[in-house]
Amino acid sequence: MKRRKYTLLFMLLLAAFTIAGCKSNSEQPEKAKSVAAEQAPAVSNAPHSGGEITIALQKAPDNLDTDFGTQWEATQVMNHVYEGLFETDGNGQPQPYLAESCTLSSDSKQYEIKLRKGVKFSDQHEMKAEDVKASIDRWLRMNQAGHIVKDKVKSVDIINDYEIRITLNQIYAPILSIMASQVSGQRVYVREKKILDKFGENIITDYVGTGPYIIGEYVPGQKAVLVKNVNYTPAKGKLSGLTGQRNPYLDKITMDFVPEESVRVAGLQSGQYDFIDEVSTDQYATLSDYPGIKPIICNDGTISVIAINSAKPPFDNKRMRQALACAIDDKELAQAQIGNEKFWSVEDGSWFKKGNIWYDPNAGKEMYNVHDLARAKKLVQESGYSGETISIIGDKSNMYESNAALVLQNQLKAIGLNVSVDLYDEATAYDYETSGKWNIRIARWSDMTPDPQNFQPWTGTNGWITGWDDKGSHEMDAIFERMAVATDQKARYEIVKEFYAKFWEEVPYIKSFNDVRLYGINERVKGFQAYGQPFFWNAWVDDSAN
Repeated sequence: MKRRKYTLLFMLLLAAFTIAGCKSNSEQPEKAKSVAAEQAPAVSNAPHSGGEITIALQKAPDNLDTDFGTQWEATQVMNHVYEGLFETDGNGQPQPYLAESCTLSSDSKQYEIKLRKGVKFSDQHEMKAEDVKASIDRWLRMNQAGHIVKDKVKSVDIINDYEIRITLNQIYAPILSIMASQVSGQRVYVREKKILDKFGENIITDYVGTGPYIIGEYVPGQKAVLVKNVNYTPAKGKLSGLTGQRNPYLDKITMDFVPEESVRVAGLQSGQYDFIDEVSTDQYATLSDYPGIKPIICNDGTISVIAINSAKPPFDNKRMRQALACAIDDKELAQAQIGNEKFWSVEDGSWFKKGNIWYDPNAGKEMYNVHDLARAKKLVQESGYSGETISIIGDKSNMYESNAALVLQNQLKAIGLNVSVDLYDEATAYDYETSGKWNIRIARWSDMTPDPQNFQPWTGTNGWITGWDDKGSHEMDAIFERMAVATDQKARYEIVKEFYAKFWEEVPYIKSFNDVRLYGINERVKGFQAYGQPFFWNAWVDDSAN
C-alpha cells in the first residue's frame, strides 16, 4: 500500500502504526471472527527446530537503523534482532520485557526499572544498565517517538548494573506506552553501549541485539538474511502481542524485498516464497484456491479517515463539519475503497478496538455512521453555507483516495453541497495540502495507536493538517493536558471518554471504517503469528504438509 507524505507525518507524530497484526488477545469484530479459520494455517505437529523459510516483503528499507524514521520495513526485519525494554501485550498495554519490573514513585515522576539478569547480546556481552541508558539516551536524541518524550525527561541514571532510574520533570502518564510502541521504528530497542558509542548519530551497521535472530547478511534493496541466535536468552510467559516467550525454531529466514505484488503471488504459488507480505484483497480467491497455500486475514490494519480543513470556510464552522459526518455513508465508502465486506467493518466511533482498555462502545453514537441526510441538510442550513465550491483533493495514482473521493462527492451533493474532485500526482497533491488549497482529503491511518495521548498532536489546536483553531480546539487541548497527568487508569479512562465526546461534537476529522490486511502463506509454515507486523519467532516448518 502506498504511504502518502501526510500519512507519514501522522506516523511520525504518532509516537505510536503501521502494518496489521494477525493475532491479538483483544476481542475482534464479529466479522473478523467469522473468518477465524483463515487466520493461520492449521497446526498438525508439535513445534520443532530446524529448517528455513523465504519470505517476500513488499518494500526495501532505506537502512536497518530503527532510530532513523518510522519505516515499517526496517522494523519488520529488526524486530527479530532487537528487543524492547518494554513490549506491548495483546491488549495494547506496555509490559516489562528486557526489563524485569518497573516501580513508579509516589509523585509519579520517577520510574525505577530493574533489568533481567543474564540476558546476552548475540556477541555474548551481558546486557547491563549502561547499555540500557545509552539506548534510551539515543532514542531521546534521535527517534521520532523519543523527540515527543525528550522535553519531559529530566535524567536517565544508572543505579547499579541491573537497575536504572528515569526521572521526569513533569508527570507524563503515557511514557511507558510510547517506549513500548509497536508502531514502526518507535520503541526503545536495547543495543550495546559500545556500538552506540561507535556510531553516535550515524546509521548503525553493526547489528548486535538480544533477539532470537541475528543478521547473517544484508544486501540493501535486495534482501536481509536472519540466522538463529544460538546464544538467545528468551523471556518467559505466554505469548501475548509482542510479549511472552520467543522461540527461534527456524535456523534461517531469508527476507527478499519484492515490490511487485504479482511477483510475490507467483513466487508463493511456485514455492519460491513461504510467506508474502500484504497483498490486495482481490488476490483472496487466488490464494484460497491454489493448493498448498492459503490466505491469512489479519484483524489489525488501518482506519480510513476523512481529513477536513478547518482553517477556512466552509469547514471552519463546526455545523458544516457535523453535516459532513451525518451525510456520509461509511459502508458505501468502504465498498469503494476495499470492496469485499470480508475485509472491512463499520462498528463504532472509537479509535481503539474492543478489548483495549481505551475502547468506548458509545464513542460517536450520535454522529458516527448515522447517514442522516435530513439532519445533515438542517446543519448545512444552520451553518450559513453560501454555495462555495468544496474541493476534495487526492493522489490520482492512489485508488483508495480517488475511488473514495468520487463516492464522497456524490454523497455530499445529496445534501446540497457544491463539490469538486481534484486529483493530482502525489507531489502536487501534497503541495496543495500543505498550502491549504483544499477542503477534504481521504487518509488511512494505522489502528495500532498505543495510547490516547498520541492523538494530541493531530487533534488539538492546529493539529495534523486540519488547521483547527477555535474555542473547541482549545477545550480539546485542556482535555489532553489533564489526560497527560492522570496516572490512575480508571480516572484517565473517564478523561478519554471526554476526549471522545468532544471529538464527535467538534469533528476535526472523521473516522470512516476499519479494514484488515491480507497475507499469503505456504501450509508447511506452522505457528505463524503477528501483532503490528508479521513475526517468525515461534514459527516452524512441517514439510509433510505439502
